[in-house]
Amino acid sequence: MVTAVGSVSGAPGASCAALGMAALWSPRPALAVEADPGGGVLAARFGLPQGPGLARLAAAARHGAPVVGAARFVQQVPLGLNVIAGPGDAREAASAVTILAARPQAAVRHLAPVVVLDLGRLYVDSPALRLLSAADAVVLVTHPTDEHLHHLYTRLPDLHDRARPGALGLAVTGKTHYTAQEIAGQLGAPVWAYLPRDRWGAGVLTGRMTGRVWFRTRLAHTLKALAAQLSATPRPAGLRTVS
Repeated sequence: MVTAVGSVSGAPGASCAALGMAALWSPRPALAVEADPGGGVLAARFGLPQGPGLARLAAAARHGAPVVGAARFVQQVPLGLNVIAGPGDAREAASAVTILAARPQAAVRHLAPVVVLDLGRLYVDSPALRLLSAADAVVLVTHPTDEHLHHLYTRLPDLHDRARPGALGLAVTGKTHYTAQEIAGQLGAPVWAYLPRDRWGAGVLTGRMTGRVWFRTRLAHTLKALAAQLSATPRPAGLRTVS
């Protein structure tokens, strides 16, 4: 299974959501792939070397044959999961993502039983947009303010066209007076999760804090519930909203 996580504006926590879902996937952690053409942050946040990582995966995928297995490309973060970290340099990252996006199924589908892609900000003409077609589910993380929701509204038609039918849903970060039904009705995409503002949970997922019981935080609880639903539901369009 492949799940893609991204955003369309601002910095609403898409990378935290992707890493947390991968770490909390059941029955075992998923493989997290940092495919953000704007440049990776995992190496800097967790003190990892720049390689192996996404650039090596792109080199293996360059000729179009399916890439089977991820052992050559992974490193491990303290959360207890394997990651394929993206280059910190945006030009290198964009080049690697462009290669993967040329044949997305062959590049990412066979890396592991469950792969979570962090696509970063899905700006217009982002090379990561072509990876959406390889995903069984696409989670778009957004702030619930009117400006962010309007920006998302203008981009959703293109994102729907690129993703599989019924594969796209929203994860809303922070408090809002809008209900899930109101947001879904206005934007035409279901709300799969309300992600709480959680200083400790976000701190662990960004490498600023440590703690063995971080999975008890409110953010971890919600991300685990979302991951469980995605893993158990062949057609994610019918997911209930978790918070």
